[in-house]
Amino acid sequence: MRRLIFIGLLFFCMPNTWAQQYTLSGDVLDEKAAPLLYATVTLLNPADSTLAFFGITNSDGHFEIKSVTAGKYLLQSAFLGYKTIYKSVEVPLQSGTGFGAMIMKPSAVALKEAEVNGERIPILIKKDTIEYDAAAYKTKPDAAAEDLLKKLPGVEVDRAGNIRAQGEDVKNVLVDGKEFFGSDPQVATKNIPADAIKKVQVYDKKTDEAEMTGVDDGSRNKTINLLLKDDRKSAWLGDVLAGGGTDNHYETSAKAYRFTKENQFAVLGMLNNTNKFGFSFRDYLDFNGGMGRLMDGSGDFRISINDDDNLPINFGQPVMGLITSGAGGLNYTYEKKKDHRFNISYLGNGADKNLVETRNTRNFTPGNSFNQDENADRDNKSRAHRFNFGWRNKIDSMQNISVKGSASLTNGKNSDRLFSESFREDSLLNNLNSKTDSKVTGFSGNALASYLKIFQSNWKFVKISVDGSYNRSLRKKEWENATYFISTGDLLSDHQYQNNQNDLAKVSLSALATRKIWGKYFLQPEIKAGVNNETLDRQQGIIPSDAAAVDSLSPHLVNQYQYLRPSLSLKRSSDKVQLKITAGCEAGMLDNSLRNDSDVSNNVFYFTPGASWEYEYSKGRRLRAFYETGINTPEANQLLPTTDGNNPLQLFYGNRNLKPEYHHDVRFNWILFDQFSFTSVFFGIGGTYTRDKINFSRAVGDNLQQTVSLTNVPEDYRTDMNVDFSTPVRKLKINTNINIREKWNKGINLVNNVQNINTNFSHELTISIDNRKKDKWDVSLGGTFNLTQAMYSIYKALNSNYYNLSGFTEISYSPSDKWHFMLTGDLTNYSAQTGSERINVPLLSAEISRYFLKSNRGVITIAAFDILDKNTGIQQKSELNYFERTQSNMIGRYVMLTLKYRLNKFDDKKGMDVQVSHR
Repeated sequence: MRRLIFIGLLFFCMPNTWAQQYTLSGDVLDEKAAPLLYATVTLLNPADSTLAFFGITNSDGHFEIKSVTAGKYLLQSAFLGYKTIYKSVEVPLQSGTGFGAMIMKPSAVALKEAEVNGERIPILIKKDTIEYDAAAYKTKPDAAAEDLLKKLPGVEVDRAGNIRAQGEDVKNVLVDGKEFFGSDPQVATKNIPADAIKKVQVYDKKTDEAEMTGVDDGSRNKTINLLLKDDRKSAWLGDVLAGGGTDNHYETSAKAYRFTKENQFAVLGMLNNTNKFGFSFRDYLDFNGGMGRLMDGSGDFRISINDDDNLPINFGQPVMGLITSGAGGLNYTYEKKKDHRFNISYLGNGADKNLVETRNTRNFTPGNSFNQDENADRDNKSRAHRFNFGWRNKIDSMQNISVKGSASLTNGKNSDRLFSESFREDSLLNNLNSKTDSKVTGFSGNALASYLKIFQSNWKFVKISVDGSYNRSLRKKEWENATYFISTGDLLSDHQYQNNQNDLAKVSLSALATRKIWGKYFLQPEIKAGVNNETLDRQQGIIPSDAAAVDSLSPHLVNQYQYLRPSLSLKRSSDKVQLKITAGCEAGMLDNSLRNDSDVSNNVFYFTPGASWEYEYSKGRRLRAFYETGINTPEANQLLPTTDGNNPLQLFYGNRNLKPEYHHDVRFNWILFDQFSFTSVFFGIGGTYTRDKINFSRAVGDNLQQTVSLTNVPEDYRTDMNVDFSTPVRKLKINTNINIREKWNKGINLVNNVQNINTNFSHELTISIDNRKKDKWDVSLGGTFNLTQAMYSIYKALNSNYYNLSGFTEISYSPSDKWHFMLTGDLTNYSAQTGSERINVPLLSAEISRYFLKSNRGVITIAAFDILDKNTGIQQKSELNYFERTQSNMIGRYVMLTLKYRLNKFDDKKGMDVQVSHR
């Protein structure tokens, strides 16, 4: 089956590969015979004027269009500020392979010979901006912006919706230059209809401060701006969808948008039980009670040692458990005039999740190892509401005020059932039956206000900012445990409750000024002062609930940090080079107080130097390097010395004497994007050294009961390297993408007071290809190989290599604007040297869509998910002193029938209306 699928994929990826192909060339000059750099020369399909082949002129005005197949085309030569040239051509050319010289005339001069109206230029380069004409790229009638982006040369969208342009991650997606639902790019790309987009602009956005002051700070964010069609800006857009399927599966959604010159309005809503989420990763955290809910299920404190935590949200990985979720959102932006903008948005979500897990963990102590098997059944319900707002007011050309912030309300209810057994050399030493119920509510809010004043002197500008935030979390937890120790025959039972209230308030004030000292050199003094105040109040006691709380288990901790951060930076700013060298320090006072105990105070002082350098040595080629330092202060939950006995086999307590972590980060990047071949290379290498890293100290008893505390270890090292390479192979009519990831981490933890050095080295290679011409067929396939090497200094018998091998394919076929077919396939293999069995997970899904009604406003789709009914959730990782494999329940096979109706009733004309009138 797999062999047939891949043979079919290769067949569809390379249609007409062996047909005769031609390389065409020519020159684009102005009226004075001077070469025009970055002029675009395209061959368009005469039927609908969509892009077939293209080339871009170099510094000599010369261009080449490679791998052109025989046929009739409309030749188009375009350059900003010049009249576009059109010419009908047939390949092969009668005159050979050259078009000769094409002379372009300025657009300000009226042409007596011809006037072209309604012209379509697929790609246009405007200084640092690449602009695409959306109408030149075919998409299905109900496509979203994401589908359009996938077809643009130089833009990549992975299967999870993450976007890269010119080799860099896209940080912002704007709609007509304005934010859309805050800072999450995928809300726009997954919801804005493709047929409402006129142009797509890709550029490096400077900070608002740099754009206003003219002093380049070297900061860039790769940005995509979706320019809407004029007739879409004042009309209602959107769609409604409803569907039902086997095993009582369903999904519904509704979207509506309206954009005018001054107003931007959008409303979104969805409800399903097919494990689909409506918004972003950050929203998912808020919907589930924030980062606190990511603490080991029941809220117990947990530190992650690697950066690959498997979070239950789909970023290309499977979603674990069975989830029913609903989400809704509103967005409104008002801009009376440029740089006078107000925006507000609301996102809400509710999710009910059932997660059944089987987990096997291989632990070790000096000279020994033991296994732990767990079976867990978790039911989680969560609700959340989040508000974002922003106000930008450019008072005049010399002053600007900016305010932005957010607020959120969250609540959740969790019910966990756990059974675990611990073995040493196949001998059962203990088991645990546990039942935990908890409720959590939370509120958070933050605001940042800044005032910028520009001067017409050597003092260029002054910026003053005020930043504040407040978070409150209330958690009520009740557990009932039965723990049996085999060797002694002891059966321990406990039934307790625990109520926690955590409050964290932060406020800071900063002032920054910039002074020109000579030529392109600037001096930038900055000072920031702030205070963080956190309280943790715990009430814990024995059930029945009317029993008084146990004082020794009910602490009240106050944790406060006051700091002052002065710095002085030397900057050099030019068109090609940005350089910044910073000398700074941080002086602070840590103080934590515990009820009925003495205060613990610690004055800290750290040097915080930094440096950054960026050099654009030619167009599309850039070098970047930076070095920075910083500190992380311990939180109240880490400081609390009282034992948390929720899990009697793993008792946890904090450490009031923890010191801040002091880290040094360094990174180097090389970026290459060739606008002529659309080849991109993104290379990055970096590392982090952390002194006084906060880590675990674990004591394991003879009965395998563990006591876990926190301590500062001397050091922690991390390095990573990545290479992303993409290029079209025109002879094969495909695009290729190669991604390499390397990660290395060397950390220290204590096991029975013996220092263990845990070294993880992971290697990942991903290769994917897709066809370039996507008029009817859109085919992609690829695979990923991931190998992790885990090594432990005090028990080398547990050293192991484990790997994941996965492959994927996606075939999309649109024979006409009435039909759309899609087939996706995935195969993942999990294996390890630790004796765990190899597991293969094949996934196969398909869908068929039929469009109907005027302007294809209606679409009916039948989709089958997991046709082979083999979906299985597997996670495996190595951390600290254990190797762990988890298998979870997941959504299985189902068939869904959906009906979608689009609100807009526009009937776009196909092709380009070229009118020639002689004067």
